[in-house]
Amino acid sequence: MQLAKSLGIYKLVIVVNKMDEPTVSWKKERYDEIVTALRPFLASSGYDPDTDCTFIPVSGLQGENIDKVVDSAVCNWHTDKRHLLQVLDDLPVPPRDPNGPLRVPVLDKMQDRGAVVFGKVESGTIKLGDHIKLMPSGISCQVHTIYNGKEKVVRYAKPGENVKLRLNIESEDRVNKGDVICQREQSIVPVSEIFEAEVDLLELISYKPILSKGYQCILHIHTVADECTVKELLVSYEKGEKGAERVEKQKPQFARSFAKIICRIQTRIPIALEKHDLIPQLGRFTLRDEGRTIAVGKVLKYKPAKDTGGAPVPGSSSKNEETKEDKPATTKEDLIFDMDTGKTFTREEYAKIK
Repeated sequence: MQLAKSLGIYKLVIVVNKMDEPTVSWKKERYDEIVTALRPFLASSGYDPDTDCTFIPVSGLQGENIDKVVDSAVCNWHTDKRHLLQVLDDLPVPPRDPNGPLRVPVLDKMQDRGAVVFGKVESGTIKLGDHIKLMPSGISCQVHTIYNGKEKVVRYAKPGENVKLRLNIESEDRVNKGDVICQREQSIVPVSEIFEAEVDLLELISYKPILSKGYQCILHIHTVADECTVKELLVSYEKGEKGAERVEKQKPQFARSFAKIICRIQTRIPIALEKHDLIPQLGRFTLRDEGRTIAVGKVLKYKPAKDTGGAPVPGSSSKNEETKEDKPATTKEDLIFDMDTGKTFTREEYAKIK
């Protein structure tokens, strides 16, 4: 359930099935018993049982209260006079910004009179003829054709729509799963190979019961699935011996199952991502090890990669800016990137502000 919450599922419909069972016979007492038992579990997973959850009794075998409201002669105590399909239809649609920065993670690709890519529009609106860029590779191209989920040609697609795009790229080999499509001239998606994240640990592998610096696993973020390494643990919050309150530890050596940590993660190659606060779909991730999900998390901040395919690095100088003759050239080792401000400083400047 915690995994569902971390992956962006904010509303739940809890179906209480088998209400027609002979020992139950749609009794309110049994329904209330189940709901009461579930409420503490839902609350511990981050859901508010009153505002985030909807409980509904049904009979799957008889089809009662699924596509039509159950007869009052059978169940006269359920106050919400909606059947299951109505409850699902009435769920609020998560807000998405059609005018925001364009973000389309590439899920798959194929060759068909040029490169054809598949993905979902997570932010912004993609239009026929758009000049786009694929990150992190930095390849520039143009949208020739847009197909919607029903394989119909459309002129544009808005957030939440699954699309198939034909691009003016000769070979599909230049496109990779995990690339993110963005506008060429504005709001290029950031690229990073080390980022800071808030991570909720689930149950770790039995013979690897702790997570520490150097832990290697598989990172799943939007359509990327690749190896990563935990570079540093910054803060951990673990339950105390009594289990009542979480104990905060600065720069811990390790963390155990079900702890919350803030850590730095390094990827094997640069990947396109976003801060969770800006675009959640590109800022939340899971960590898996040996086929099991061991953690869920969200990106707090990141360090831009050295080569971002044309994307500007915050705080860096323009290529056309001339170096003053009276100052020696600044080497890479003399520069420090501050993840809090997103700017690059010399060692002297960094010492002054800190």
